[in-house]
Amino acid sequence: MAAPWDRRSPAELTRVQGVALQKWLPSVVDFTSHWGAVASRLGVESDQLGTREDLLRFPTSRERELLAVAGPGAAGVVLRPSEDQVKAVASTGTLFGIAGAIRNGGKDALRRAVLEEYKPVHVHRRDVQGLAVAYSRRDLDVLHRTGQRAATILGLTEDDYLVSAIPAGPNLTFWGTYHLGLGSSMLALHPRGHGDGLGPVVESFDLAPTTAVAVLPDEAVELAEELAAADATVSRVRTIVLLGPVPTDEFRAEVAEAWRAAGAASDLAVLALWAPPESRSLWAEQREHPGSLVTYPDLEVIEVVDPLTGLVTDGPGDLVLSSIGWAGTALVRFQTGCWVGGIATEVDEATGRTAPRILSEQVPDTWQPTLATVDGSVRVDLRGIAATVGSIGSISNWIVELRKPTSRIKHDRLVLEIGGDVPDEDLARLSDALPTALGVEPTMVKVVAPAQVAARIAETGSVFVDLR
Repeated sequence: MAAPWDRRSPAELTRVQGVALQKWLPSVVDFTSHWGAVASRLGVESDQLGTREDLLRFPTSRERELLAVAGPGAAGVVLRPSEDQVKAVASTGTLFGIAGAIRNGGKDALRRAVLEEYKPVHVHRRDVQGLAVAYSRRDLDVLHRTGQRAATILGLTEDDYLVSAIPAGPNLTFWGTYHLGLGSSMLALHPRGHGDGLGPVVESFDLAPTTAVAVLPDEAVELAEELAAADATVSRVRTIVLLGPVPTDEFRAEVAEAWRAAGAASDLAVLALWAPPESRSLWAEQREHPGSLVTYPDLEVIEVVDPLTGLVTDGPGDLVLSSIGWAGTALVRFQTGCWVGGIATEVDEATGRTAPRILSEQVPDTWQPTLATVDGSVRVDLRGIAATVGSIGSISNWIVELRKPTSRIKHDRLVLEIGGDVPDEDLARLSDALPTALGVEPTMVKVVAPAQVAARIAETGSVFVDLR
């Protein structure tokens, strides 16, 4: 009998991932304008693609780059094939499904089969300015299945009663929690509307014998205190699911103490459920062995790269994601901007799981901080500095600092110091390229002695310094 999805041998994991890539990667090239253009620049045809090694031929991609070349929401990375295109490049399984549909329902059934596989019917996004991630009808079935997987890893079953304190919204945090309940067939209540406080959540505790609670990390203690003040029944609660990165031991203990003080079970577990906003489903922390997030190797390829060079690293760095088991939006080696401690691929001795785990700490938007500008808040991509400055040979070293407003300048400041004997034409190139690469005009670009930059880097410990 085949091993469960999270306990496959390394050879089986490689085989399953290869099967997904053989279908997905050619489709990405043939069915999207942006990735088709990238493949053309690489000099490869879709029928030459289908392995992890082929995937690694593609350069890493960032949100700002996709929005610049593929338009608002990055519509150019959404798979939208015609019927003829699907028949030309679809996998054997898809072709059998289409053939059966034609046999049973003719031309109309063919079209329905194509739409089920590829047509976007649902979207989530980080924010109104960011990347939109589309799902096909079949993708929603996959999201449903990953919800069941996450519930199992969290130790939740169909016998649990979940109350979600996640506010409704078109984002992965809400929809991932919603499908956590659906996929595991537990009774799940989602009482909090967009803009609501915690009141509806507290009131919902009277509707079911709640055993699990999903809550944002910065509201976990507050919710426990409000439930205690309302004398709500929480004695059956044994799982708190924090919709965020793996917490520190100190914060986990703080949340557990607050909930036990409100009357929760003594064996209460506080666990994380999280993924970057552009991901397709949420990753869960193992109940039996907390500290990392279990990923889905048949549905995604994860890597870590050095944010300065874009090169793959075995250690901590920028989390990179390829959505190989999904239609809708195609993310190819997407740099999420999230700092992670690395990826574990060896067998977890405590649980026997072989699925890759993302090690803590996970720090969202490490390289995509939000700055207050004269035009409002904007998310900037500091990795764009590395890519831009690195292309100018006359620059010896550099450091960027995010600074607080002053009495004269009423908004956040981004100051770039570069070292070297930099010609005027190189400074002009830098000035032209930085606003697009960063997403904002730098407040100041200073040319100083390389030794001065080196001393500042040694003092701060990084080339990216947030002083706000």
